[in-house]
Order: sequence, then C-alpha cells, then structure tokens
Amino acid sequence: MAGSPVPEPARASIAARGPAVDVVIPPRRLHPAWTFIHLVRSIRGFLLPLIIVFFTGGQSDVPFLAIAGAAAVLGLIATAASWWVFRYEVAEGELRVHSGLISRQERSVPLERIQAIDIGESLLQRIFGVVRVKVETAAGGGKGSDVTLEALSRADATDLANRLRLARGRGVEGASPAQLSVETAAEGAVIKRLSTGDLLLAGATSGRVGPALAIVGGAFQFADDIMPERVWGRLSQFTSDVSVQGIVVGLLVIGLIAWLFAITSTVLTFGGFTLRRDGDHLLISAGLLDRRRSTIPLSRIQAITISEGMLRQPFGLAALRIESAGYGADVAESGVLFPLIRFTEIPDLLARATPEMAAPLRLEDPRWQRLPDRARLRYALAPAWRVIPLVIAAVWAAVELPISWWSGLAMLVGLPLAIMYGLLQYGDTGWLVDDQGRLLVRGRTIARWTAIMPRQRIQRRSMTRSPFQRRAGLATFHAAVASGGTGGRVIARHLDESQADHLLTALGSVSSPKTRVDPIREPLAV
Repeated sequence: MAGSPVPEPARASIAARGPAVDVVIPPRRLHPAWTFIHLVRSIRGFLLPLIIVFFTGGQSDVPFLAIAGAAAVLGLIATAASWWVFRYEVAEGELRVHSGLISRQERSVPLERIQAIDIGESLLQRIFGVVRVKVETAAGGGKGSDVTLEALSRADATDLANRLRLARGRGVEGASPAQLSVETAAEGAVIKRLSTGDLLLAGATSGRVGPALAIVGGAFQFADDIMPERVWGRLSQFTSDVSVQGIVVGLLVIGLIAWLFAITSTVLTFGGFTLRRDGDHLLISAGLLDRRRSTIPLSRIQAITISEGMLRQPFGLAALRIESAGYGADVAESGVLFPLIRFTEIPDLLARATPEMAAPLRLEDPRWQRLPDRARLRYALAPAWRVIPLVIAAVWAAVELPISWWSGLAMLVGLPLAIMYGLLQYGDTGWLVDDQGRLLVRGRTIARWTAIMPRQRIQRRSMTRSPFQRRAGLATFHAAVASGGTGGRVIARHLDESQADHLLTALGSVSSPKTRVDPIREPLAV
C-alpha cells in the first residue's frame, strides 16, 4: 500500500545490498603484540619440558636452560623483524599483503572475490587486546586463497572488516566504518542462541568423553617426572592392598573426571553460541576463551547432517552440522550449525537459516522408504562377525596367561550386543526424495544420523552390488557432495535393487536448481 513505512528488516536488507564503494586503506602494520604472541606459539611445545627440567633438574641442566634462553632471545629478534616488514593495505580494488624478511612475498586478493570476513580472538590475543581477522575468498579455502591477519587492534579490525563489507556492497545504513564496532561487523538477524542450560546439557551428552580419557591418560604419563619419588612410594604401598571394589571405584573416579573434562571442553568451545543470518550469509559466533566469529555463504552449503547421539536420542536432542565446500577442511567447530537442539525444532531453524535444506524430517512421514526384510539378517551378522576374532584373541591371551582358557570366552557376551547393534542399524536406515528434489538418508554408526542433500548439490551417485547382494536382489547406494568433511558422503547398504536403481534415476542430472522431481512413493519389493 502506498505510503506504508518500509519494515526495519527490509530496510536492512536493502542497505545490505547497496552499491559497492571505493575503499582505500593505507599500508598498516599488525599490532606490536603480534611479536610476543607469535613467539609464545612457537615455544609453547617446549614449555612442559622446560617446567619439568626447572623443577627436577640440577646444576647439569644450567647449560640447557641457557641455550633455551638464547634461542628465545634470537627468536624474539627474528619475530620483531618479521613484524616490522609486514604490511597490509587496500588499494585499487584489492587487499594486498606484503611480508617476508629474506624472501619478499606479496599477495593480492580482489575485493569482489571475498566471500567471508571472520573475526576471532584466542585467550592469548584477548590478553593483549587484539583480534584475528580472516578473509576467505571464492577459491574455497585452498592454499593461498585466504588472508589471515593474526593481531589487529579492535579499532583496526573494525575499520578493515566494515570497509571490506562496504566494498562488497554490504554496508550498514547511516554509519561510517569508523563508527561501527566489531560486533556490528558480524551483526545479523539472530536465529537462535544456545542457552546456558542447553550448553551444559550438550557437554554432559557429548561424545567427548573418549578424548577426555586420552587427556587424563596422557597427564599420568608426565606425573612420574613431576611428582616426587616418596609420593609414588606411598601410592604403591597403598595400591598393593587395593581390592576389586577399590579398582572399580578408581575407574569410576577416572570416568567422572573425564566426563567433567568433556563438559568443560564443550562449555569452552560453544559458550555464547549464536547463529545469525545476514542476507545470503550465516554468521556463527562461539567460544569463551577462544572467541570465533565465522561467516558462511549460503551458496557454499552443500548438505546438512543431523546427529542424534546415544545419550541424546532418548531425549529428542540432536546436533546440526554443515557440509560446506571450502569450510569442511577447517576445524570441527567451523562445521557446526548448532551444537544442541530439539529434533522437533530443526525444521523451523533450517527454514530460517538455510531454506534450501528445510526438508521434511517427520519419521512417520509415509514417504520414508525402509529396507526389505531380507536385508535384516545381513545387518545383524555384519557386526557379529567382527566379534569372533576378538573372542579368538581373548582365548589365546587367556592360554598364554596363568588363567583358565575358558575365561577368554567371556568375550562372547559381546556377540548378542553386536547383533542388537546390527538390528538397530537395520531399523534406523531409510531414505526419501521429497517434492523439491532433496535426498534424505538416515542411518546409524554409534549415533543416528540424517543427511539432507539437495539434488543439485550432489556431485556423484552410484550403485554397487556384490555377488552375494546380486543373489538376494540387493544393492548399496552411494551419494556425495562437494565437501571436505566426511559427512559429505552417504552410504545406504542392502537396499532393494529396484529402489537403488530408482534413486539413481530420480537424482539424475538437473537443468536448474528449481527443477522438481517426483518423490519415490511406491512400496518396497520384498
């Protein structure tokens, strides 16, 4: 209607797509704190040995400490010289970086190729009051395709980020770059934030207990060098009288410590997790100590993976992960769309964040296809066969040790568990192709997972049949998108052969992203 005011979101969208402007930034150096940050990162691998030598060494270790001190001084001088020659600037439509102490290097990135501008800060950077700016280009994260400025003051980072955004036609209405903050540079409409309760729940139900146990075990390896011998003497005297009950209690204590480590790790990684959308980009910020702000272009998102862990599935909880071309090879956190969400809330979040992936997820949807009955036995026996070598190895070990050989047969308890796991895989495996041409495949490793792949994003698909599968009329279906992560590939084993062939046909070549295909509706041939 004429005369109606333009809504704020629409005005922001218009401003975000405004015309590009000419941007010029004269040559600048990194913050001087970069010299100390770089030096600490270079020598942090030697910190633990130095601490051990300092507390346990004697006069014979003085030359070693002197050499280490001299090396640190020389490293500081070389790092300061590298900082002195490093320059970055924006001129003539390019971001230019000049570096190199002996071998001079110059890199130029056209501003129109910039896809994302990420701002983050580690704990060490926060101590010095600087931030890290990473400029990602359209080359997809390959070698030499991005620029990382490790230490900029907040003002310089703000200025650079907003000027680059303005150059790309994504400026902020009514504000100059100098008036904007780092947070404004990464602003967008908030889609969802991770609450404190959900953050703790994510840590308590995460799969990080295994890595935490490895950390606890690694800490015990260094305890022998740090703790005095008299302490170990008392411990050995105490443990010589420990009963089976004491061993069980000790294992429970170690498990509790590992669980607390897992919760702490999750809290530090995903604290303050916020998902925003700004036009055609998703903006993700997270981290308590190492704060990260990542920008992911929607055009790069190839697939979505929904993971329901064993501890999360009974409560209807899941984690969302992005399979993104150019981002999949980065650290794990860069692929996390949301670390913990109710399964029933996923469709709404996908519709707001990345509508291309907003597929039907209701498990009772009649379009979900199931495996034929004749595939059930194959799923049950596949993990069971893996237990038999373990039983043989356990019997052999029992014979070699001074215990009864039949005690090795205790491993047979794993056989029914393996069969139950195979049947669980059989029941969880399914797939569908919806009205928009999106392929959904569900399966299970340890966690139950669901992959969403738009047909136009699928790079390759295939059907394989072993001689045994051919006899039973079964086949294995493979599909993959362009992603550096393992979630970019899905495998559905022991499908009905006609259904696997139908999938190949339904997911054939497309002429445009809007092409529709008929969903698979006919029942399975069993």
